Amino acid sequence: TRLKKFYTPELLEMHTHQQRELNRPKKYAKSAGAGGAIELIMKVIEDAEAAEKQLEMSEQNLQDNYASFVKSTSATIQADRDAIAEKNEQAAAAQAEKSETEGAQLSNKMGLEELNSLLQAHHTDCDWLLKYFDLRQKARQDEIDSITDAKAVLSGAG
Repeated sequence: TRLKKFYTPELLEMHTHQQRELNRPKKYAKSAGAGGAIELIMKVIEDAEAAEKQLEMSEQNLQDNYASFVKSTSATIQADRDAIAEKNEQAAAAQAEKSETEGAQLSNKMGLEELNSLLQAHHTDCDWLLKYFDLRQKARQDEIDSITDAKAVLSGAG
């Protein structure tokens, strides 16, 4: 019953009339706030040109920044290469000096060994002299006494 009330011919006709009113096109008139399609297109063109100029300026700034970055990076790389070359030269000089020093040390070591063996020989000679000093002194004195006796015999004192 409820549906019958809703779908009664009077209500259907009223509902259809309301739908027609809503679907009826309104009379075309320019909006009071609108400037027209041409003005809208001109505004879009101006905005696009302004955006293009801003992008060009931004791109130029970015290119300038990139160029300065490349220049500073190149300078840094060159400075690093120069530093590496200098360090290599210093390392080569240090290596040459080390080799020279090692050669001098080897020569000094050989000289010290030679002097040490000479010292050892002198020490041995000195020990021998000290050990047999008294014996040699006595033998020399006996020899001097014998020569003195021989002289005395030869001179007729004997």
